[in-house]
Amino acid sequence: MPTAPIDAVARAAAYIRSRQSPSGGFCFYRYASVDEPSLGDTYYAVAALRLFGVEVPNAGKTADFVADARTFGLTYLYFSAFTLDHLGLASRISEETLAGIRNLPVTVPHTADSADASGWLESLRKTVRLQQRFTSISPDRAVFIADLMSRGGSSTRTNLWDTYLALSIGALLRLRPSAETAAFVDSLQQPPIGFLMTPQSVMSSLDVAYAGVRCCEILGTPVRHAQEVVDLTLGCQTANGGFAHAPMALPNLEFTYRALRILA
Repeated sequence: MPTAPIDAVARAAAYIRSRQSPSGGFCFYRYASVDEPSLGDTYYAVAALRLFGVEVPNAGKTADFVADARTFGLTYLYFSAFTLDHLGLASRISEETLAGIRNLPVTVPHTADSADASGWLESLRKTVRLQQRFTSISPDRAVFIADLMSRGGSSTRTNLWDTYLALSIGALLRLRPSAETAAFVDSLQQPPIGFLMTPQSVMSSLDVAYAGVRCCEILGTPVRHAQEVVDLTLGCQTANGGFAHAPMALPNLEFTYRALRILA
């Protein structure tokens, strides 16, 4: 298995540090006259640095920025709580945030072939992960979610991204992946780009590589074309050290996190 290129990681870390605001937050499009840090960019910046044990500069200010930010719904709760957790400051998660996490609903999904299947899976993944980490998830709720997954609401074996989300939820609930799902993921491991999003697709991107590597991680199966995946990932690194969705595209902190997670 190829190891993470040290130079690529160092350049990415420098890019991330350059996106930090004086407030401690981060903004991927930050320039001399533009400074609009957000919870999302701050989460991805902190998570990316901590993947390789890199210290977050001005971590106290970062924690202050996150703790003082207002949260509006699931995604903001996720970014806020897990950023403080990555900083080793989960004790600073407010009671209001914890109450919001505790009261998160679980909705019944649309049909498996719905255009919103990915959104439902992502929301469920965030909800389960938040409640398991910071509050609690009742046995009844865990059984209910497992039943939803088993009845096909997960949209697995439709595309690699939804399969990754479904496998992530299953792993949180300690559900055994099916042999069919493992076979589907393996069938999408194809040279020369490493992974395909669907059996019919011919294009790849950082998201496809990320989903494929995460699926293999959860399934405990090897990445069969690891060098191709690394080459594709490094091809998405830009001159300033950040990573983009695809070669020649614009970088941001979310894609930089995903690239570093692939290399890690």
